[in-house]
Amino acid sequence: MDNKTVETISYLARLQLDKDKKEKITKDLENIINFVDELQSLDTKDVAPLSNPLEKVASKREDSITSKSRKEAFLSNSPESDQDYFIVPKVVE
Repeated sequence: MDNKTVETISYLARLQLDKDKKEKITKDLENIINFVDELQSLDTKDVAPLSNPLEKVASKREDSITSKSRKEAFLSNSPESDQDYFIVPKVVE
């Protein structure tokens, strides 16, 4: 990583960096690149790919109705209702 690359990246990101920040970012980017190189060199031939990084399986349960329909009770408390709907005054002309 060199200063020209950092300047190009900062230009593309529309950032203005002073000299101290450029040096720090240069070191940080070098560390990131070195870390990625380390990851690339790992042997993952015998490692199975994961669909979930936590290796947990979602618990399943049977889908069943656990409460009674209270539609009739709600509709009976309204001033005016249809079979399935509340009837309200017209708001928009």
